[in-house]
Amino acid sequence: MTGGLRGRVATTATLLALVTSAVTVSCGPAEAPAAPRKELGPQWQDVFDGTPDVYIVVRPQAIKRDAVYGALFRNVLRMAQARTPMRGVTTLEALDGCEEIVVGLRKDGARGDAPAEDAAMIFRGVPASLDVQKMNDLAGHPVLRLLDGRARVPEYEWVDRESAPGGGSLFVLPDRTWVGAIGDARTRARQAYATPFGRPAPKVDADSLATVRFEASSFLQTPRFARSPLIGPLIRKLRAVTIALKPGKGGVVATLQYETEDASAWAEMHAKRVLEELTHGKSGPSLEWLKTAQVSHENNAVMIKVAVPARLLEDLPNASAGDLLL
Repeated sequence: MTGGLRGRVATTATLLALVTSAVTVSCGPAEAPAAPRKELGPQWQDVFDGTPDVYIVVRPQAIKRDAVYGALFRNVLRMAQARTPMRGVTTLEALDGCEEIVVGLRKDGARGDAPAEDAAMIFRGVPASLDVQKMNDLAGHPVLRLLDGRARVPEYEWVDRESAPGGGSLFVLPDRTWVGAIGDARTRARQAYATPFGRPAPKVDADSLATVRFEASSFLQTPRFARSPLIGPLIRKLRAVTIALKPGKGGVVATLQYETEDASAWAEMHAKRVLEELTHGKSGPSLEWLKTAQVSHENNAVMIKVAVPARLLEDLPNASAGDLLL
């Protein structure tokens, strides 16, 4: 093969290699374009730093629709609205019209010898017709004033500082959510709503009408309870207690969460003994309605389900707010 021919063959081979390489690259699996990063928006749960010591969730609309508790709840609201000194839009109207109310309190976090104030109340699904700027007192004066109209989330402050001791603010989020916060909670809210943290919301029973959860270390781990023959054995290695009110005749479910499964298994046996004593009046007045209580154990939790007494179920739909004051 002549030199010229060999040169042309080499050149052709080089071109084929380049073309093959190009085809291989172009026909290979294409990299998916990076999905645009979704910008975090302000969310109500960022007002909390973890799960509060006391965490309460109430669902007003579900309660009002309930055949057992609805009438009493509506009566209580009417009585409260008649006694409020506010005119125009009030927090009671927000409570009555919203889908969910969340309350979070922290007991820890002392500064010096005094406990730091740290509390928040959230109204979710507030009716769109309500305007915080129309909340007035008896004299017709606004109850709230806007602090910074340029803020990402409007922040309002109580005109009367005595209405919110410790420094309180009301934040109005875009999704018809009002967040009232005092103390450390207000500081967190200001930071989070300017630059959202993206915290997850604390988990609660989605079907309950109302739920209360509290940390055992903050409220039950005391010498008085520890010495009690009934309560003492139940609070050993206890982390938290959750009490949920179920719809209709579903009763009340208490969930006790322990540090270990062994602790919960032992607590289940003691809980059954406690219910037995209370039912037969061995430790005080007889509570016969506890006979229907059911105790179960799953992993590190003990569940105690108690049915609402039949007589109370019959009386509640016809009860008035005044009955609660007797």
